[in-house]
Amino acid sequence: MNKCLVILLSASVFLGSCSIAKFVGYYASSGSGDKGKLKGQIYTSDSTSYRIGSLPDGWKRIDIDGGDLAFSNGPNDSTITVNSTCDERKMKYSLKALSESLIVGMKDKKAASRQETQIDGQQALSTIYTGSLDNKPVMIETRVFKKNDCVYDFTYASSPDKFDSGAQVFNEFISQFRVL
Repeated sequence: MNKCLVILLSASVFLGSCSIAKFVGYYASSGSGDKGKLKGQIYTSDSTSYRIGSLPDGWKRIDIDGGDLAFSNGPNDSTITVNSTCDERKMKYSLKALSESLIVGMKDKKAASRQETQIDGQQALSTIYTGSLDNKPVMIETRVFKKNDCVYDFTYASSPDKFDSGAQVFNEFISQFRVL
């Protein structure tokens, strides 16, 4: 519990007080602690390796404790996160349950849309949630899939008025993702 609180507070202080930064703090507290390294577009940890997509100018990598990777677009107050959890116990959970675990801390949450999709040739679930963090409206899209005893999840978070401007970037980022 104390570790999660420290991670949440660290992320909140580092990123500021906006609701999107708060989401990254909640997200980071759920990670596995298996710190990997990103070299170019390849992320490698003790448990997995994968290639991420490229992001356009304006997106900067930010450090978070607990998750694999996070990127921020300051002008649009948006974030994209990527995480892997390689634990066979997690494989028993449905994609819906795994998706919903990513939005802990969100108030008044509602699934605005949910659809099956594909990521890296695997069945995946895409869900767009609306709700609030710190009494500020937020939209979060999650995508979750399983491959080789690992769960891979992605999030895109933004204020509702700027959500559409980054949605295509998120789609292209995920379309380039490959487990190695």
